[in-house]
Amino acid sequence: MERRFHCPSCGAAHLVTNPGILMKICDYCRTAIYWDDESALRAGNKSLDLPLSARFKVGASGKLKKESFRVLGRLVYAHDTGTWNEWYVEMQDGSILWLSEDEGELFLEKPFTLTGPVPPFDDLKPGMEIALGPKIGVVEEIGEARCIGGEGEIPFQVEIGETYRYADGAGQDGSFSFGLEYDAGTGAPRAFIGRILELKSAKSSPEDKTAPESRVGLIIRCPSCGKPYEGARVSTTEMVVCEACGAGLDLTEAQAKVVGKNEDPEPLFTFPVGTPLTFDKVQYEVMGRLLYDEQEGTKHYRTFEYVLYNPDAGYLWLSEERGHFTLSSPFHGSVAIPPGIKPKQKVRVGQDTFKFYEQGTQSLKWVDGALPWRAVVGESTHYVHLVKPPECIDREKTGREIELFRGRYVSPEEMQAAVPKGRRIPSRGGVYSCQPYIPYASLVGLWKIACVFLILNVLLLTYSCTSEKKTAVLHEKITYDQYSKEHLTQPFAIKQDGTILRLAGHAPLKNSWLALDFAVVNAGESVVSEFSGDASYYYGTDSDGSWSEGSSNFSSYFKIKKAGTYKLLVHATGGSGINGPPMKEPIQISLYSDVTISWYFFIPLILAGLMTFAEPLGRLIFEARRWQQVAEDDDDD
Repeated sequence: MERRFHCPSCGAAHLVTNPGILMKICDYCRTAIYWDDESALRAGNKSLDLPLSARFKVGASGKLKKESFRVLGRLVYAHDTGTWNEWYVEMQDGSILWLSEDEGELFLEKPFTLTGPVPPFDDLKPGMEIALGPKIGVVEEIGEARCIGGEGEIPFQVEIGETYRYADGAGQDGSFSFGLEYDAGTGAPRAFIGRILELKSAKSSPEDKTAPESRVGLIIRCPSCGKPYEGARVSTTEMVVCEACGAGLDLTEAQAKVVGKNEDPEPLFTFPVGTPLTFDKVQYEVMGRLLYDEQEGTKHYRTFEYVLYNPDAGYLWLSEERGHFTLSSPFHGSVAIPPGIKPKQKVRVGQDTFKFYEQGTQSLKWVDGALPWRAVVGESTHYVHLVKPPECIDREKTGREIELFRGRYVSPEEMQAAVPKGRRIPSRGGVYSCQPYIPYASLVGLWKIACVFLILNVLLLTYSCTSEKKTAVLHEKITYDQYSKEHLTQPFAIKQDGTILRLAGHAPLKNSWLALDFAVVNAGESVVSEFSGDASYYYGTDSDGSWSEGSSNFSSYFKIKKAGTYKLLVHATGGSGINGPPMKEPIQISLYSDVTISWYFFIPLILAGLMTFAEPLGRLIFEARRWQQVAEDDDDD
């Protein structure tokens, strides 16, 4: 049903076509116009001059996942840390949805009928889980917001200038968003539920963006020193810092007001405001910079943070600590941290498992540039840091708001490629919490060579053992009378130079021992090689039962350099008990050619095996360095 009326304040004519509209901001005098069921008009307060949005405009059309929409109107709410835009869009079927724009994020929601009780506003806490019908939501932000203005057509009545209590949050897995608004008089909650959108998924058409002059183009003069702010800012900027005196200027009201001031000397940031940085083929600009400080005893830990902006991609947060960089963006979900948690303890985040690294409180020491929220020097933030290299998650609690950021480690190579040519990034110090382990190329090469060498030796050993012919060249039994006086065996022939032979022997020892000496004698009766061996075997019983030690077998390897005919000279002595006489046991000896000396392969195998541990050992040392700092801090506690 169409509604035609004139503004009670200035008389301008207006036409509203959607029957769900209950409020209109006059396009000319910006007065809020309301009507009741009898169509009686009432004029409310005037709206502030609102900043132009880079994404939407009243009257513009666009698409949401291929579904067309038209922007009817918007309201702007101011709260403790900034403002948010609440756009009202008419879909193809005539339904009206709420499209919230907050710090570069978009939330598409619609009214939701509560089927059960929700906690009163005063009982809400950040991180609290509440039932929304069959869904479970996690409260992320609690506060009071004042409507500072609007434009276009609104599907409900809101008093410009009045304050409303609210709570915002998301599902445990981030699959939906929700909002609760509490009535100022009765305290009754009104619920909205929807989904979180990607920036590129919702945008009005370029031809519809012939907008009126924006406050972005207006001159901002610092109330503290009187000098104009000349730095860059965009439509989502809610705070800038005076370049002359360091005062933080809140831009959410009609006039800029001071909300803090930098008192310390300017820190040595790596990147100036305005520096272009390119990540994933998207060029961002450094809009703002912050310095956080955390004190533990006499130690100070500093984190530099850069707020990056791209008109189409939105905001990213680049953090720098000891020359290490991480790139993060907001995400929504549930991160439950049990009390008394220790470093390395596992924490489930959706379908992923992270490890707890540390938690603490840091204070804001410096801020400059332009920010999409109000950041005041001196405010404190409690953080929890989780890691799954190269990823990390940070849960930050400031006042009555919890924010989650999911980020990744930026390698020096990627960081260097992101900065303008000629600018160098700082050197890294130590190992960062979510820094991935990347072994040196030389270590990887050594590890690969060791693995190949290890496999090759195993194959050679296996082949040698399975293909061993083990040809017998001599079998002889030698009596005590023979070996006690030196005995020459029967001759044996060696057909190839450099032949390796194995001597294997046995004596029927019974609590006795033998010490044997051998010499290889050639046809000219010259000794060409000497070696020795021994055998001992003892057995008996005691209180623990039967026992035995030693062996009645003996063996040796030796090499003959020249082919020819040889004999083996054998001499042995023996005894029994501790100092008893020899038992005069005979000995049986055998000589084998074409044998494999397996221990020749064992040394290379051991060396190759040790070399394969070089890479895992490097990883172990790296991980120890990663956790060293928090382990020491935990011990101090």
